[in-house]
Amino acid sequence: MEIVILLIPLALLFLAGAIAALFWALRKDQFEDLDNASWRVVFDDRAQRKTSRHDRGKEPNANDQ
Repeated sequence: MEIVILLIPLALLFLAGAIAALFWALRKDQFEDLDNASWRVVFDDRAQRKTSRHDRGKEPNANDQ
């Protein structure tokens, strides 16, 4: 039973920290645009892959200028 005296305040501190983190995230607009950021990562990766396939094996040539 003596451990409860330690665990209850520790749990309350943890809860207060979680609530503080939630309010910080809300104030900093972390939940503002959830969909576009995830899709932007996917599309950027594909765009880089396409350009790297076309450019693969091509080196600048003095005659191409």
